[in-house]
Amino acid sequence: MLCYQCGCRLSELDYCTGCGADVRAYKRIMYAAEYSYNDGLERARVRDLSGAINSLRQCLKYNKQHVDARNLLGLVYFECGEVGAALIEWVISATVREEKNLALDYMEIIQSNQGRLDIIRTTIKKYNVSLELCQKGDYDMAIIQLRKVLNQNPKFVKAHQLLGLLYVQREEWEKAKREFTHSKRIDGGDVKTLRYLKEVEEQLDPDDVRTTGRNKKRQKEESAAVYKSSGNDIIIQPLNGKEPLGINAFIQIALGIVIGLCVTIFLITPSKVQSAQDELKGQINSYVEQLDWKNSEIVELETRISQLEQTNLSLQDNLNALSGSDGALREINELLAAAYAALDHSQDAMSVEQHLGSISQTYVEQEASQEFLDLYNYLRQSIGDSVSESYYNSGLEAYNRMDYPTAITHLGRAYQYDRNNDDALYYLGLAYMDSGDVEHAEESFHQLIESFPDSTLVTKAQQKLAEIAE
Repeated sequence: MLCYQCGCRLSELDYCTGCGADVRAYKRIMYAAEYSYNDGLERARVRDLSGAINSLRQCLKYNKQHVDARNLLGLVYFECGEVGAALIEWVISATVREEKNLALDYMEIIQSNQGRLDIIRTTIKKYNVSLELCQKGDYDMAIIQLRKVLNQNPKFVKAHQLLGLLYVQREEWEKAKREFTHSKRIDGGDVKTLRYLKEVEEQLDPDDVRTTGRNKKRQKEESAAVYKSSGNDIIIQPLNGKEPLGINAFIQIALGIVIGLCVTIFLITPSKVQSAQDELKGQINSYVEQLDWKNSEIVELETRISQLEQTNLSLQDNLNALSGSDGALREINELLAAAYAALDHSQDAMSVEQHLGSISQTYVEQEASQEFLDLYNYLRQSIGDSVSESYYNSGLEAYNRMDYPTAITHLGRAYQYDRNNDDALYYLGLAYMDSGDVEHAEESFHQLIESFPDSTLVTKAQQKLAEIAE
Protein backbone atom coordinates (compact mmCIF):
# COMPACT_ATOMS: atom_id res chain seq x y z
CA MET A 1 0.00 0.00 0.00
CA LEU A 2 1.38 3.40 -1.02
CA CYS A 3 1.04 6.71 0.78
CA TYR A 4 -1.64 8.93 -0.70
CA GLN A 5 0.53 12.02 -0.21
CA CYS A 6 4.09 11.12 -1.21
CA GLY A 7 3.72 7.67 -2.81
CA CYS A 8 6.07 5.99 -0.34
CA ARG A 9 5.33 2.35 0.59
CA LEU A 10 3.57 2.23 3.97
CA SER A 11 4.69 0.07 6.88
CA GLU A 12 2.70 -1.27 9.84
CA LEU A 13 3.04 2.11 11.56
CA ASP A 14 0.14 4.60 11.70
CA TYR A 15 2.13 7.27 9.89
CA CYS A 16 4.09 7.46 6.64
CA THR A 17 7.84 7.04 7.11
CA GLY A 18 8.45 9.20 4.06
CA CYS A 19 6.39 12.33 4.74
CA GLY A 20 5.00 11.73 8.24
CA ALA A 21 1.33 11.89 7.19
CA ASP A 22 -1.27 10.24 9.44
CA VAL A 23 -2.49 7.21 7.45
CA ARG A 24 -4.70 5.42 9.99
CA ALA A 25 -7.99 6.44 8.37
CA TYR A 26 -6.51 5.92 4.92
CA LYS A 27 -5.53 2.34 5.80
CA ARG A 28 -8.99 1.58 7.15
CA ILE A 29 -10.55 2.85 3.95
CA MET A 30 -8.20 0.78 1.78
CA TYR A 31 -8.79 -2.33 3.89
CA ALA A 32 -12.56 -1.80 3.57
CA ALA A 33 -12.17 -1.49 -0.19
CA GLU A 34 -10.18 -4.75 -0.38
CA TYR A 35 -12.74 -6.51 1.83
CA SER A 36 -15.59 -5.39 -0.45
CA TYR A 37 -13.64 -6.48 -3.54
CA ASN A 38 -12.93 -9.95 -2.09
CA ASP A 39 -16.58 -10.30 -1.09
CA GLY A 40 -17.68 -9.34 -4.61
CA LEU A 41 -15.21 -11.83 -6.09
CA GLU A 42 -16.56 -14.68 -3.93
CA ARG A 43 -20.16 -13.81 -4.79
CA ALA A 44 -19.34 -13.74 -8.50
CA ARG A 45 -17.78 -17.21 -8.25
CA VAL A 46 -21.04 -18.66 -6.86
CA ARG A 47 -23.14 -16.67 -9.43
CA ASP A 48 -24.59 -14.26 -6.87
CA LEU A 49 -24.20 -11.50 -9.46
CA SER A 50 -26.49 -8.96 -7.76
CA GLY A 51 -24.58 -9.29 -4.51
CA ALA A 52 -21.30 -9.04 -6.42
CA ILE A 53 -22.44 -5.78 -8.07
CA ASN A 54 -23.34 -4.26 -4.69
CA SER A 55 -20.01 -5.28 -3.10
CA LEU A 56 -17.93 -4.06 -6.06
CA ARG A 57 -19.78 -0.72 -6.14
CA GLN A 58 -19.05 -0.36 -2.42
CA CYS A 59 -15.37 -1.07 -3.13
CA LEU A 60 -15.30 1.66 -5.81
CA LYS A 61 -16.88 4.12 -3.38
CA TYR A 62 -13.90 3.59 -1.10
CA ASN A 63 -11.29 3.49 -3.89
CA LYS A 64 -12.22 4.76 -7.37
CA GLN A 65 -8.76 3.78 -8.66
CA HIS A 66 -9.30 0.05 -7.92
CA VAL A 67 -8.78 -1.32 -11.44
CA ASP A 68 -9.41 -4.98 -10.61
CA ALA A 69 -12.77 -4.17 -8.98
CA ARG A 70 -13.85 -2.07 -11.96
CA ASN A 71 -12.81 -4.78 -14.44
CA LEU A 72 -14.68 -7.44 -12.45
CA LEU A 73 -17.75 -5.20 -12.23
CA GLY A 74 -17.71 -4.88 -16.01
CA LEU A 75 -17.52 -8.68 -16.36
CA VAL A 76 -20.47 -9.12 -14.00
CA TYR A 77 -22.49 -6.56 -15.98
CA PHE A 78 -21.56 -8.39 -19.18
CA GLU A 79 -22.69 -11.72 -17.70
CA CYS A 80 -26.04 -10.14 -16.75
CA GLY A 81 -26.48 -8.99 -20.37
CA GLU A 82 -25.88 -5.27 -19.65
CA VAL A 83 -23.08 -4.75 -22.17
CA GLY A 84 -23.38 -0.94 -22.22
CA ALA A 85 -22.73 -0.68 -18.47
CA ALA A 86 -19.81 -3.12 -18.84
CA LEU A 87 -18.19 -1.00 -21.58
CA ILE A 88 -18.47 2.13 -19.44
CA GLU A 89 -16.67 0.45 -16.52
CA TRP A 90 -13.90 -0.84 -18.80
CA VAL A 91 -13.42 2.55 -20.43
CA ILE A 92 -12.98 4.18 -17.00
CA SER A 93 -10.59 1.39 -15.98
CA ALA A 94 -8.50 1.88 -19.14
CA THR A 95 -8.34 5.61 -18.39
CA VAL A 96 -7.04 4.95 -14.87
CA ARG A 97 -4.40 2.42 -16.02
CA GLU A 98 -3.37 2.65 -19.65
CA GLU A 99 -0.94 -0.30 -19.71
CA LYS A 100 -1.23 -3.96 -18.70
CA ASN A 101 -4.95 -3.67 -18.17
CA LEU A 102 -7.38 -6.49 -19.00
CA ALA A 103 -10.09 -3.92 -19.75
CA LEU A 104 -8.26 -3.07 -23.00
CA ASP A 105 -8.45 -6.73 -24.06
CA TYR A 106 -12.16 -6.94 -23.19
CA MET A 107 -12.97 -3.85 -25.26
CA GLU A 108 -10.84 -5.06 -28.16
CA ILE A 109 -12.74 -8.37 -28.24
CA ILE A 110 -16.08 -6.57 -28.47
CA GLN A 111 -14.93 -3.90 -30.94
CA SER A 112 -13.29 -6.43 -33.25
CA ASN A 113 -16.70 -7.99 -33.97
CA GLN A 114 -18.91 -5.41 -35.66
CA GLY A 115 -21.79 -7.86 -35.76
CA ARG A 116 -21.72 -8.20 -31.98
CA LEU A 117 -21.79 -4.42 -31.58
CA ASP A 118 -24.82 -4.20 -33.85
CA ILE A 119 -26.58 -6.90 -31.80
CA ILE A 120 -25.80 -4.99 -28.57
CA ARG A 121 -27.30 -1.78 -29.98
CA THR A 122 -30.35 -3.65 -31.28
CA THR A 123 -31.07 -5.41 -27.98
CA ILE A 124 -30.78 -2.19 -25.98
CA LYS A 125 -33.12 -0.45 -28.44
CA LYS A 126 -35.70 -3.26 -28.36
CA TYR A 127 -35.60 -3.51 -24.56
CA ASN A 128 -36.26 0.23 -24.24
CA VAL A 129 -39.12 -0.09 -26.74
CA SER A 130 -40.63 -2.94 -24.70
CA LEU A 131 -40.49 -0.78 -21.56
CA GLU A 132 -42.38 1.98 -23.35
CA LEU A 133 -44.96 -0.54 -24.57
CA CYS A 134 -45.48 -1.77 -21.00
CA GLN A 135 -46.02 1.79 -19.82
CA LYS A 136 -48.66 2.22 -22.55
CA GLY A 137 -50.37 -1.07 -21.63
CA ASP A 138 -49.60 -2.84 -24.93
CA TYR A 139 -48.36 -6.04 -23.29
CA ASP A 140 -48.65 -8.31 -26.35
CA MET A 141 -46.21 -6.24 -28.41
CA ALA A 142 -43.94 -5.93 -25.37
CA ILE A 143 -43.78 -9.73 -25.10
CA ILE A 144 -42.88 -9.99 -28.79
CA GLN A 145 -40.08 -7.43 -28.40
CA LEU A 146 -38.69 -9.15 -25.29
CA ARG A 147 -38.64 -12.52 -27.03
CA LYS A 148 -36.56 -10.98 -29.82
CA VAL A 149 -34.22 -9.44 -27.22
CA LEU A 150 -33.71 -12.81 -25.49
CA ASN A 151 -33.11 -14.57 -28.80
CA GLN A 152 -30.19 -12.23 -29.41
CA ASN A 153 -29.03 -11.91 -25.79
CA PRO A 154 -30.18 -14.94 -23.71
CA LYS A 155 -28.32 -13.70 -20.59
CA PHE A 156 -30.20 -10.41 -20.26
CA VAL A 157 -31.54 -10.84 -16.70
CA LYS A 158 -33.77 -7.75 -16.73
CA ALA A 159 -35.42 -8.92 -19.96
CA HIS A 160 -36.16 -12.34 -18.42
CA GLN A 161 -37.66 -10.66 -15.34
CA LEU A 162 -39.83 -8.27 -17.35
CA LEU A 163 -41.07 -11.06 -19.64
CA GLY A 164 -41.88 -13.21 -16.60
CA LEU A 165 -43.89 -10.37 -15.06
CA LEU A 166 -45.84 -9.94 -18.30
CA TYR A 167 -46.68 -13.66 -18.23
CA VAL A 168 -47.79 -13.27 -14.60
CA GLN A 169 -50.06 -10.42 -15.66
CA ARG A 170 -51.63 -12.80 -18.20
CA GLU A 171 -51.75 -15.60 -15.55
CA GLU A 172 -49.57 -17.86 -17.70
CA TRP A 173 -47.80 -19.29 -14.67
CA GLU A 174 -45.78 -22.02 -16.38
CA LYS A 175 -44.20 -19.57 -18.85
CA ALA A 176 -43.53 -17.09 -16.03
CA LYS A 177 -41.82 -19.80 -13.97
CA ARG A 178 -39.66 -20.72 -16.97
CA GLU A 179 -38.43 -17.10 -17.40
CA PHE A 180 -37.73 -16.63 -13.68
CA THR A 181 -35.88 -19.96 -13.61
CA HIS A 182 -33.66 -18.80 -16.50
CA SER A 183 -32.98 -15.57 -14.61
CA LYS A 184 -32.09 -17.53 -11.47
CA ARG A 185 -29.62 -19.69 -13.39
CA ILE A 186 -27.81 -16.57 -14.56
CA ASP A 187 -27.97 -14.63 -11.26
CA GLY A 188 -28.70 -16.92 -8.34
CA GLY A 189 -28.71 -14.14 -5.77
CA ASP A 190 -31.15 -11.67 -7.34
CA VAL A 191 -33.74 -10.95 -4.64
CA LYS A 192 -36.36 -9.84 -7.17
CA THR A 193 -36.06 -13.06 -9.15
CA LEU A 194 -36.33 -15.21 -6.03
CA ARG A 195 -39.39 -13.32 -4.81
CA TYR A 196 -41.13 -13.55 -8.20
CA LEU A 197 -40.32 -17.27 -8.49
CA LYS A 198 -41.75 -17.98 -5.04
CA GLU A 199 -45.02 -16.22 -5.90
CA VAL A 200 -45.36 -18.16 -9.16
CA GLU A 201 -44.63 -21.50 -7.48
CA GLU A 202 -47.37 -20.80 -4.93
CA GLN A 203 -49.82 -20.27 -7.80
CA LEU A 204 -48.71 -23.50 -9.45
CA ASP A 205 -49.04 -25.72 -6.31
CA PRO A 206 -51.89 -28.16 -7.20
CA ASP A 207 -54.19 -29.85 -4.69
CA ASP A 208 -53.30 -33.45 -3.97
CA VAL A 209 -56.12 -35.44 -5.38
CA ARG A 210 -55.73 -39.14 -5.12
CA THR A 211 -58.03 -41.39 -6.96
CA THR A 212 -58.13 -45.09 -6.27
CA GLY A 213 -59.64 -47.60 -8.64
CA ARG A 214 -60.79 -50.96 -7.76
CA ASN A 215 -60.75 -53.71 -10.28
CA LYS A 216 -63.74 -55.88 -9.89
CA LYS A 217 -63.41 -59.42 -10.94
CA ARG A 218 -66.39 -61.24 -12.05
CA GLN A 219 -66.47 -64.93 -11.66
CA LYS A 220 -68.27 -66.82 -14.33
CA GLU A 221 -69.64 -70.13 -13.69
CA GLU A 222 -68.98 -72.41 -16.54
CA SER A 223 -71.55 -74.98 -17.21
CA ALA A 224 -70.09 -78.37 -16.90
CA ALA A 225 -71.25 -81.58 -18.32
CA VAL A 226 -71.14 -85.01 -16.76
CA TYR A 227 -69.89 -87.70 -19.05
CA LYS A 228 -71.42 -91.14 -18.62
CA SER A 229 -70.64 -94.28 -20.50
CA SER A 230 -73.16 -96.90 -21.57
CA GLY A 231 -71.45 -99.72 -23.27
CA ASN A 232 -69.49 -98.42 -26.16
CA ASP A 233 -71.54 -95.15 -26.29
CA ILE A 234 -70.75 -91.94 -24.36
CA ILE A 235 -73.76 -89.95 -23.07
CA ILE A 236 -73.30 -86.23 -22.26
CA GLN A 237 -75.74 -85.20 -19.51
CA PRO A 238 -76.28 -81.55 -18.46
CA LEU A 239 -75.88 -80.60 -14.76
CA ASN A 240 -79.59 -79.87 -14.32
CA GLY A 241 -80.28 -83.39 -15.14
CA LYS A 242 -83.07 -82.55 -17.61
CA GLU A 243 -83.48 -84.21 -20.93
CA PRO A 244 -83.68 -82.27 -24.25
CA LEU A 245 -87.12 -80.71 -24.90
CA GLY A 246 -87.58 -81.34 -28.63
CA ILE A 247 -89.93 -79.39 -31.03
CA ASN A 248 -91.74 -77.46 -28.28
CA ALA A 249 -88.52 -75.81 -27.21
CA PHE A 250 -87.80 -74.58 -30.73
CA ILE A 251 -91.33 -73.15 -31.05
CA GLN A 252 -90.94 -71.24 -27.76
CA ILE A 253 -87.60 -69.87 -28.85
CA ALA A 254 -89.10 -68.68 -32.17
CA LEU A 255 -91.98 -66.96 -30.38
CA GLY A 256 -89.53 -65.20 -28.06
CA ILE A 257 -87.54 -63.92 -31.00
CA VAL A 258 -90.69 -62.58 -32.70
CA ILE A 259 -91.84 -60.84 -29.51
CA GLY A 260 -88.38 -59.30 -29.08
CA LEU A 261 -88.44 -57.95 -32.62
CA CYS A 262 -91.85 -56.39 -32.06
CA VAL A 263 -90.73 -54.72 -28.86
CA THR A 264 -87.66 -53.39 -30.62
CA ILE A 265 -89.64 -52.02 -33.58
CA PHE A 266 -92.50 -50.41 -31.68
CA LEU A 267 -90.88 -49.32 -28.39
CA ILE A 268 -87.10 -49.00 -28.64
CA THR A 269 -86.64 -47.74 -32.22
CA PRO A 270 -88.82 -44.56 -31.88
CA SER A 271 -86.94 -43.53 -28.73
CA LYS A 272 -83.60 -44.02 -30.47
CA VAL A 273 -84.81 -42.01 -33.49
CA GLN A 274 -85.88 -39.18 -31.18
CA SER A 275 -82.53 -39.34 -29.37
CA ALA A 276 -80.67 -39.16 -32.70
CA GLN A 277 -82.75 -36.16 -33.76
CA ASP A 278 -82.05 -34.39 -30.46
CA GLU A 279 -78.32 -35.09 -30.84
CA LEU A 280 -78.38 -33.75 -34.39
CA LYS A 281 -80.13 -30.56 -33.23
CA GLY A 282 -77.52 -30.15 -30.49
CA GLN A 283 -74.70 -30.47 -33.03
CA ILE A 284 -76.39 -27.90 -35.30
CA ASN A 285 -76.71 -25.46 -32.39
CA SER A 286 -73.07 -26.08 -31.50
CA TYR A 287 -72.01 -25.32 -35.08
CA VAL A 288 -74.07 -22.13 -35.06
CA GLU A 289 -72.46 -21.03 -31.80
CA GLN A 290 -68.98 -21.78 -33.17
CA LEU A 291 -69.78 -19.79 -36.31
CA ASP A 292 -70.91 -16.81 -34.20
CA TRP A 293 -67.74 -17.10 -32.11
CA LYS A 294 -65.57 -17.20 -35.22
CA ASN A 295 -67.30 -14.10 -36.59
CA SER A 296 -66.72 -12.23 -33.33
CA GLU A 297 -63.10 -13.42 -33.31
CA ILE A 298 -62.64 -12.08 -36.85
CA VAL A 299 -64.00 -8.69 -35.76
CA GLU A 300 -61.68 -8.71 -32.76
CA LEU A 301 -58.69 -9.63 -34.94
CA GLU A 302 -59.48 -6.82 -37.34
CA THR A 303 -59.57 -4.42 -34.38
CA ARG A 304 -56.24 -5.83 -33.16
CA ILE A 305 -54.71 -5.38 -36.61
CA SER A 306 -55.78 -1.73 -36.58
CA GLN A 307 -54.27 -1.27 -33.12
CA LEU A 308 -51.04 -2.98 -34.20
CA GLU A 309 -50.78 -0.69 -37.20
CA GLN A 310 -51.08 2.32 -34.88
CA THR A 311 -48.52 0.77 -32.55
CA ASN A 312 -46.18 0.16 -35.47
CA LEU A 313 -46.39 3.82 -36.47
CA SER A 314 -45.68 4.83 -32.87
CA LEU A 315 -42.70 2.45 -32.68
CA GLN A 316 -41.37 3.83 -35.95
CA ASP A 317 -41.57 7.34 -34.49
CA ASN A 318 -39.74 6.14 -31.37
CA LEU A 319 -37.08 4.46 -33.50
CA ASN A 320 -36.58 7.65 -35.48
CA ALA A 321 -36.30 9.58 -32.21
CA LEU A 322 -33.66 7.19 -30.87
CA SER A 323 -31.54 7.07 -34.00
CA GLY A 324 -32.07 10.68 -35.11
CA SER A 325 -29.86 13.69 -34.61
CA ASP A 326 -31.16 14.22 -31.05
CA GLY A 327 -31.55 10.56 -30.09
CA ALA A 328 -30.07 8.80 -27.08
CA LEU A 329 -28.01 6.51 -29.32
CA ARG A 330 -26.23 9.51 -30.85
CA GLU A 331 -25.34 10.85 -27.40
CA ILE A 332 -23.92 7.47 -26.30
CA ASN A 333 -21.87 7.21 -29.50
CA GLU A 334 -20.45 10.71 -28.92
CA LEU A 335 -19.52 9.79 -25.33
CA LEU A 336 -17.77 6.59 -26.44
CA ALA A 337 -15.96 8.51 -29.19
CA ALA A 338 -14.75 11.02 -26.57
CA ALA A 339 -13.52 8.16 -24.37
CA TYR A 340 -11.62 6.53 -27.25
CA ALA A 341 -10.08 9.91 -28.14
CA ALA A 342 -8.92 10.26 -24.51
CA LEU A 343 -7.24 6.83 -24.72
CA ASP A 344 -5.60 7.63 -28.07
CA HIS A 345 -2.37 9.48 -27.31
CA SER A 346 -2.19 10.77 -30.89
CA GLN A 347 -5.20 13.03 -30.23
CA ASP A 348 -5.21 16.09 -28.00
CA ALA A 349 -7.70 17.31 -25.40
CA MET A 350 -9.58 19.41 -27.94
CA SER A 351 -10.48 16.25 -29.87
CA VAL A 352 -12.11 14.90 -26.72
CA GLU A 353 -13.88 18.24 -26.15
CA GLN A 354 -15.28 18.21 -29.69
CA HIS A 355 -17.20 15.02 -28.95
CA LEU A 356 -18.24 16.15 -25.46
CA GLY A 357 -19.43 19.47 -26.85
CA SER A 358 -21.68 17.63 -29.32
CA ILE A 359 -23.63 16.00 -26.47
CA SER A 360 -26.92 17.75 -25.72
CA GLN A 361 -27.05 19.38 -22.29
CA THR A 362 -30.77 18.62 -22.13
CA TYR A 363 -29.97 14.90 -22.43
CA VAL A 364 -27.23 15.17 -19.80
CA GLU A 365 -29.47 16.98 -17.30
CA GLN A 366 -32.74 15.06 -17.81
CA GLU A 367 -32.27 11.67 -19.49
CA ALA A 368 -28.71 10.38 -18.97
CA SER A 369 -28.07 7.36 -16.72
CA GLN A 370 -25.77 7.50 -13.71
CA GLU A 371 -23.03 5.53 -15.54
CA PHE A 372 -23.26 7.98 -18.48
CA LEU A 373 -22.88 10.95 -16.09
CA ASP A 374 -19.92 9.34 -14.28
CA LEU A 375 -17.95 8.89 -17.50
CA TYR A 376 -19.05 12.29 -18.88
CA ASN A 377 -17.94 14.18 -15.74
CA TYR A 378 -14.71 12.17 -15.50
CA LEU A 379 -13.70 13.06 -19.06
CA ARG A 380 -14.59 16.74 -18.55
CA GLN A 381 -12.44 16.92 -15.41
CA SER A 382 -9.50 15.17 -17.09
CA ILE A 383 -9.32 17.72 -19.95
CA GLY A 384 -10.62 20.78 -18.09
CA ASP A 385 -7.41 22.76 -17.59
CA SER A 386 -5.98 22.08 -21.04
CA VAL A 387 -9.22 22.86 -22.89
CA SER A 388 -9.85 25.98 -20.81
CA GLU A 389 -6.41 27.38 -21.68
CA SER A 390 -6.88 26.60 -25.38
CA TYR A 391 -10.30 28.27 -25.52
CA TYR A 392 -8.99 31.27 -23.55
CA ASN A 393 -6.16 31.86 -26.02
CA SER A 394 -8.40 31.50 -29.09
CA GLY A 395 -11.09 33.67 -27.48
CA LEU A 396 -8.58 36.40 -26.65
CA GLU A 397 -7.28 36.36 -30.23
CA ALA A 398 -10.86 36.66 -31.55
CA TYR A 399 -11.50 39.60 -29.17
CA ASN A 400 -8.40 41.39 -30.40
CA ARG A 401 -9.66 40.88 -33.98
CA MET A 402 -13.03 42.33 -32.85
CA ASP A 403 -14.68 39.01 -33.76
CA TYR A 404 -16.98 39.28 -30.74
CA PRO A 405 -19.35 36.32 -31.41
CA THR A 406 -16.40 33.92 -31.64
CA ALA A 407 -14.76 35.55 -28.62
CA ILE A 408 -17.94 35.17 -26.54
CA THR A 409 -18.27 31.50 -27.45
CA HIS A 410 -14.63 30.56 -26.76
CA LEU A 411 -14.24 32.65 -23.59
CA GLY A 412 -17.52 31.25 -22.24
CA ARG A 413 -16.29 27.69 -22.79
CA ALA A 414 -12.94 28.55 -21.21
CA TYR A 415 -14.70 29.68 -18.03
CA GLN A 416 -17.06 26.71 -18.20
CA TYR A 417 -14.17 24.23 -18.15
CA ASP A 418 -12.18 26.14 -15.48
CA ARG A 419 -14.26 28.04 -12.90
CA ASN A 420 -11.08 29.59 -11.48
CA ASN A 421 -10.19 31.40 -14.71
CA ASP A 422 -11.03 35.03 -13.74
CA ASP A 423 -9.27 36.36 -16.87
CA ALA A 424 -11.66 34.46 -19.12
CA LEU A 425 -14.65 35.83 -17.19
CA TYR A 426 -13.35 39.44 -17.41
CA TYR A 427 -12.71 39.34 -21.16
CA LEU A 428 -16.06 37.61 -21.65
CA GLY A 429 -17.67 40.68 -20.08
CA LEU A 430 -15.63 42.97 -22.34
CA ALA A 431 -16.70 40.98 -25.43
CA TYR A 432 -20.37 41.27 -24.41
CA MET A 433 -19.92 44.99 -23.71
CA ASP A 434 -18.20 45.77 -27.02
CA SER A 435 -20.79 43.73 -28.95
CA GLY A 436 -23.60 45.80 -27.42
CA ASP A 437 -25.00 43.08 -25.15
CA VAL A 438 -24.99 45.19 -21.98
CA GLU A 439 -27.17 42.84 -19.93
CA HIS A 440 -24.83 39.84 -20.25
CA ALA A 441 -21.81 42.11 -19.75
CA GLU A 442 -23.20 43.25 -16.37
CA GLU A 443 -23.83 39.62 -15.40
CA SER A 444 -20.23 38.67 -16.23
CA PHE A 445 -18.71 41.61 -14.26
CA HIS A 446 -20.97 41.02 -11.25
CA GLN A 447 -20.05 37.33 -11.28
CA LEU A 448 -16.34 38.25 -11.38
CA ILE A 449 -16.74 40.55 -8.36
CA GLU A 450 -18.69 37.94 -6.36
CA SER A 451 -16.60 34.88 -7.26
CA PHE A 452 -13.12 36.50 -7.16
CA PRO A 453 -13.19 39.28 -4.54
CA ASP A 454 -9.38 39.15 -4.18
CA SER A 455 -8.66 39.30 -7.92
CA THR A 456 -6.77 42.24 -9.39
CA LEU A 457 -9.46 42.44 -12.08
CA VAL A 458 -12.22 43.41 -9.61
CA THR A 459 -11.34 47.13 -9.84
CA LYS A 460 -11.46 47.02 -13.64
CA ALA A 461 -14.78 45.20 -13.54
CA GLN A 462 -16.21 47.88 -11.21
CA GLN A 463 -15.01 50.60 -13.58
CA LYS A 464 -16.72 48.85 -16.53
CA LEU A 465 -19.94 48.60 -14.53
CA ALA A 466 -19.72 52.34 -13.81
CA GLU A 467 -19.28 53.04 -17.52
CA ILE A 468 -22.31 50.90 -18.31
CA ALA A 469 -24.36 52.75 -15.67
CA GLU A 470 -23.41 56.11 -17.21
